[in-house]
Amino acid sequence: MKLFLNMCKVTLLTLTTLSAFFISAVSLSAPPEEALQNSNKTLMLTLQFKQNDYTVLAAQVIDQKLPARYVNPQQADLLEFHLKNLQGDILGQGKIANPHVLRGVLHEHENGEPHGQQILDDSTFVVRFPYVEGMHVLGLLQDSLQNGIQGRSSNQPAPITRNILFSNHL
Repeated sequence: MKLFLNMCKVTLLTLTTLSAFFISAVSLSAPPEEALQNSNKTLMLTLQFKQNDYTVLAAQVIDQKLPARYVNPQQADLLEFHLKNLQGDILGQGKIANPHVLRGVLHEHENGEPHGQQILDDSTFVVRFPYVEGMHVLGLLQDSLQNGIQGRSSNQPAPITRNILFSNHL
């Protein structure tokens, strides 16, 4: 009798393990990196920065793969972002040049330099990224002291994430 009960336990444990394996195998999808590379759609988010806060003005998914914008990785003031599902899992991440900083030929400065830099209080900009099903939340990483306008030194706190639901705009 004891042997029979032990065999039933082993059989039940084996069936449970096998069923869990098959269920997880069916529900598996490609990892986010692979899904991003194979995506033929582009998510375009129009964001507005006003009064130290971000809002999503528009969001759309287009059936075209647009190339990523070039970002100089040496640039200190990049705006980092994550694209997440509703559970908070990161499906993609990227960096764009900080849209609050204009650089170039703005006006001639006192020192005779033709190039300058201006920090904007308000700006509207577009973030585009390969679209993966399930993207609903944009997470913007900001320095907690300076909203990401200047590069972070080692003694400044780690960035905080400002999560914005955009799927209601799709």
